[in-house]
Amino acid sequence: MTWRDGVLLAFKGMAGNKLRAILTMLGVIIGVAAVIVLVAIGQGASSLVTSRIETLGTNVIFVSPAGGTPFPASEAAMITRALPFPTLVVPEMNTGAKVSTLTASGGAQIVGTTSAYIHLGAISIAAGHFLTPLEIAQDQHVAVLGANQVQTLFGGSNPVGAAVMIMGQQFRVIGALNVVGQGPGASQDNDIFIPMTVAQSLLSTTQLSQVTVKTSSPDQANLAADYLTNFYTNAFGSATAVTVASEDQVLQTLQATRATFTNLLAGTAAIALIVGGIGIMNIMLVSVTERTREIGIRQALGATREDILLQFLLESMAMSLSGGTIGAIVGVGLVHLVPVLLKTPAVFSPNALILAFVFSTAVGLFFGLYPAIKASGLDPIQALRYDG
Repeated sequence: MTWRDGVLLAFKGMAGNKLRAILTMLGVIIGVAAVIVLVAIGQGASSLVTSRIETLGTNVIFVSPAGGTPFPASEAAMITRALPFPTLVVPEMNTGAKVSTLTASGGAQIVGTTSAYIHLGAISIAAGHFLTPLEIAQDQHVAVLGANQVQTLFGGSNPVGAAVMIMGQQFRVIGALNVVGQGPGASQDNDIFIPMTVAQSLLSTTQLSQVTVKTSSPDQANLAADYLTNFYTNAFGSATAVTVASEDQVLQTLQATRATFTNLLAGTAAIALIVGGIGIMNIMLVSVTERTREIGIRQALGATREDILLQFLLESMAMSLSGGTIGAIVGVGLVHLVPVLLKTPAVFSPNALILAFVFSTAVGLFFGLYPAIKASGLDPIQALRYDG
């Protein structure tokens, strides 16, 4: 028997029981589609986070306290004095809070900061203006809304001049931001920026959540990170009392985390392929039993053990590859629907498609091998006498 004859027999066998073939392929279809979609979601999230971090440049470092380490508002000025070259030092005081207007309400991340935050390059103004030194010096109750907050509280209309309640106090909206997207941690689109001085009064604390330092070059950023690490180690007697992380370090950590997460998702989806393979082996064993007499007749007409082995092995692989093809089509289609349905980016990966096809081929070969060997090992006389 030629390979061509074997392939034709394999598809003829599948066509003879379409429903059973489709149900058998379902596990492979789901597995292949899941691998493609989950890898695409993982890579989409990774690329978005990476692009968001890179908008700040590689000349940024983040300084944040460990639990129990004092980090007052004066820390920003101390960091400025500790570094031997000019830097942009921006303090932050963060908390989650309920916010509302007369017609809407929701949750937000409140960020108390200074007017220098806009110069970090992470955000841009869509309407109005950002916090000014005068507004901060006068402790004015003013706020700048992230894009999601504009949509939630004002239905997407221009909020400048409107009032918003934050933790029971009224603030006047002076600006709205363009869409930023997902960055490290929560999206800045959910943030509401208020003057640092007002945040201290609102939260009844002077403790900072983080200080962002921007230097003139990546080399200076690495140097600044070393300076501050040594500074805080000497000050507190521990290198972990205050975390000093450069943009490169944050990016590498996030990429490693995303890669691990993506591989975990792909591995989980691969389990569906294995389950599908078990289903194929089960059906092929049933098929061998049902077609025992047919096998005996073929052997009586001159078919060798190799011919029988090839026939059933090709039938198993045909089911697996057909399921893989359908799963790939479904998966690619879902990749295009994910951004619309789940509001999350998805980046199609050709490698995931290739991996899914290779895996589905291996599944068909591995799980079809035992039924094929069993079929080829049947005794022709016993097979012809089989009356099941």
